[in-house]
Amino acid sequence: MQDEQVDRNLKGMDDLDFDGWNKADWNGVFAHHHTDDVLVDWKGQETTRGVGQHIDAMKAYVDSAGGTPPEITSHPIKFGSGEWTCVIGEFADGSRMVTVARWRDGAIAEEYIWA
Repeated sequence: MQDEQVDRNLKGMDDLDFDGWNKADWNGVFAHHHTDDVLVDWKGQETTRGVGQHIDAMKAYVDSAGGTPPEITSHPIKFGSGEWTCVIGEFADGSRMVTVARWRDGAIAEEYIWA
């Protein structure tokens, strides 16, 4: 059961990044993969509470980066244990980010992102 949970959550992270993030589908795919009360720590500098605040913060980040989300092209490293996953997202320019997430009922309830 644990491996199935991890696999399901890692597939959710693929969907979140490759469809929700890359296509800026904030209120569809992106919101679907976060709980309403999600806690997100962005680079240890900013914490948001709730999917609405998280979406607003990500929109502001995208606006500051030119208005289009930097494309995530792959997850070359991804693993998990129980309700936790860790994914390295690689951007088209070769830069990377790390996302550690705790999942609840198929959606991210707690997320730590370093880019």
